Amino acid sequence: MNIIDYKYLETFIFTAIFGFFAIYHLLLFLVLRFKVILYYCIILVGLTAHFTLYILLFDADDNFSQLIQNTSLITAMITTFGFLIFTKNYLNITENNKPQLHKAYKILMYITITLPIIHVLYLILIGNNSFSKILELIAAITSLTTMVLNIISGIKLFHAEKFNKYYLYSYTPYLLASILYIGTWLLGYFFNIKTDNILLITSTLITLQILLFSILIGFKFKSIEDDNKRIQLDANNRLAYEVDRQTKQLQLAKNELEFQNKELETVNELKNKIFSLLTHDVRGPLNNVSVLIGLIENELVDTPLKQITAKLKSDVNDRVSMVNTLLDWSYKQMEGVKVNKEQCDLNDIFNTVIKEFEWAVKDKNITVEQEILCQSIFIDPNMLKVILRNLLSNAIKFSENGKRIILSSQCTPTIVEIRVKDFGLGMNTDWQNSTENNSGPTVRKGTIGEKGTGFGLMITKDFVEMNGGEIICKSEINKGTEFILSFKNSTNEPVKPHI
Repeated sequence: MNIIDYKYLETFIFTAIFGFFAIYHLLLFLVLRFKVILYYCIILVGLTAHFTLYILLFDADDNFSQLIQNTSLITAMITTFGFLIFTKNYLNITENNKPQLHKAYKILMYITITLPIIHVLYLILIGNNSFSKILELIAAITSLTTMVLNIISGIKLFHAEKFNKYYLYSYTPYLLASILYIGTWLLGYFFNIKTDNILLITSTLITLQILLFSILIGFKFKSIEDDNKRIQLDANNRLAYEVDRQTKQLQLAKNELEFQNKELETVNELKNKIFSLLTHDVRGPLNNVSVLIGLIENELVDTPLKQITAKLKSDVNDRVSMVNTLLDWSYKQMEGVKVNKEQCDLNDIFNTVIKEFEWAVKDKNITVEQEILCQSIFIDPNMLKVILRNLLSNAIKFSENGKRIILSSQCTPTIVEIRVKDFGLGMNTDWQNSTENNSGPTVRKGTIGEKGTGFGLMITKDFVEMNGGEIICKSEINKGTEFILSFKNSTNEPVKPHI
């Protein structure tokens, strides 16, 4: 085998080794997705391309040989760029922890990118080799500077992380190969010394360095994996502790909530008993007192005593009206109040409510008329009585002696309307906004000084809406007021008008 064949075989073997490692680490990057492996691939690709050029030189003519030599600057800068970005990432050099080193690496990376671009543009536009030689010299100096910077970084960060010192050890073969290769190249450049036997030594050293770097990367990521497992285990332990702590707190909160619920149930039971007591033992007797005073007043002649009983009767009626309103309001405030709808006879309900105000109507000589054009409605009967009681009480309270009050009902196939109309003092129709804004009830006095709390209309509005209805107020001062209650017919049967 002659010397040319031997060199060709030697170059081919080392090129194949570098290419194999390049493909292997590229596949490793695609699996693991660690950037440092990709940066290492750049080194291997640059070396593979650089040594491929030596293979092409064996059978190349003068023109092609010159082209290959011009291309070697590009492959050398690719390898140098790979070493810069790989070392910077491997040693974790950032602008925050090592600003000066980070700046040096950025400058060198810009140079390794810029040199090939200038080199290619110069060859395309001018084609003179004299300036290319200068660029090649700058490229060699850049490679030497990169090697020195990597060594300085490895020394400065020797103890920064566990595997940094191994980086410096693994870098030794490449350091020797670079010094030998670049030093021999410079001697050959300036003194025309033959460098044929240098290729074997540098190739062997670079191959050794690749093996060491590959082993180092493997150990580094094994360490990273172990650290990640430890961190995950610590995180799981902290999470388990926090979950246990939160669970205990939730259990304590649950126990406290159960205790409070039991207390609330006790309070609600007490509230229901008090409400029942007020309803049966307070409202009833007050109504009886009012009736009794009215009977006594009728038996008295026109004496000062009769005037006193009249005043007493008025005061008692005011208090009865106030108690009724407050009890209705209290009932509305009770938790768990449900709307129990049923088909109701409006004639019976109207008569029941009118009868409750028999004495008040007689005192003012007021006539209560009924116009029932719709006989029935699907509604909660107790709530409807409260609604009509409040509206009729207000109508009587704000009507002059001898006036009329009209209770009426009318309907369509889908709507039932109930109206309460008086011809008294009238009122402000903006009362609904006051209740919605929670500004509180407005207290007004009736035509003979009757007192009102203002709760009646608030309760009326709420009870109407609880039954799915709508309330409309029409009023003119000194001409009267009309309340229109509209309810949907919720049954499957059509509303039957009164005949």
